[in-house]
Amino acid sequence: MNAALLPLHRTLELNTRLLLNALDGVDDELALKRPNESTNHIAFISCHLVESRHYLAGSAACDTESPFKQLANARRLEDVSHFPPVEEIRAAWSNIGGILGDRLPHLGEADLKAAVKYAFPIEGGESLLGCITFLLGHEAFHIGQIALLRRHFGLAALKY
Repeated sequence: MNAALLPLHRTLELNTRLLLNALDGVDDELALKRPNESTNHIAFISCHLVESRHYLAGSAACDTESPFKQLANARRLEDVSHFPPVEEIRAAWSNIGGILGDRLPHLGEADLKAAVKYAFPIEGGESLLGCITFLLGHEAFHIGQIALLRRHFGLAALKY
């Protein structure tokens, strides 16, 4: 594996586990609860993460399609009319995590330097390596939001 990818691959594995842990104890009803009208719910954030991973997979030349395509352009909760059950979100997250986990070790130097469709707001964000780096941080940010929502709704703290 390219040395630049080793810590990113470990972060991918960690984030995969953390979101699954964050969804432990969350049922379909709780997944749709919001602390207030200005806050997204767990289902929206989780589906957004699945969609983001599919974007990353496509950028890394994986042949996969997101089961939550309706979220691709959703910027607000109100942009989505239906959310899947939590178990479907968990399954989709595990699936795309496995696909990316298998793909990353096979990316070479030329792959990592290749330009991506959207330049991310970090140094090198126009390359696949920058895309991977940014989106893994993006995942951690949103997993933290779900961890906070868990506590707000009375669930145990997120476990590693």
